[in-house]
Amino acid sequence: ISSKKKIQVKIPAGIDNGQSIRIAGKGEPGTNGGERGDLLVEVTVSRSPVFMRQETSIFSTVPISFATAALGGPIKIKTVDARLSTGKTGTQTDTKVRLRGKGVPSLRNKNIRGDHYVTLVVTVPEKLTEEQKEALRKFDDAMKGVASPEGKKKGFFNKLKEDFKNE
Repeated sequence: ISSKKKIQVKIPAGIDNGQSIRIAGKGEPGTNGGERGDLLVEVTVSRSPVFMRQETSIFSTVPISFATAALGGPIKIKTVDARLSTGKTGTQTDTKVRLRGKGVPSLRNKNIRGDHYVTLVVTVPEKLTEEQKEALRKFDDAMKGVASPEGKKKGFFNKLKEDFKNE
């Protein structure tokens, strides 16, 4: 005779896909009136649209505006626990930020946590008003001579070579 019974199971922080939780005394009855066995619950962890997990490390990507990347300022980063703010001047696209201790807790020691690695990606607006386009043109003109198209600053000797080539 089979019967259904609901059992509440506490899922520990840090458990991974395919791991099991043992619940003592909630399994099948023993033979010849013996004690009940243990119930093993296999855990399936759903995928997150924001985070990717690898053991105790968490990985995510955060888009930032060009102005925030160039000027610095707060960048809001969603972690598994809360939101954090970070940011510095001159952030390049694909900059990696390591948030120590903001990853997944270890199952063996709750005081040890993995790290959260964030990739910052500078977003480019797809639609601009004429005023915004003009502001960017002025900015581009102001930047001429500061950096080459490859993004590297022109050194004294490179400028000197260009001057000799033009003569």
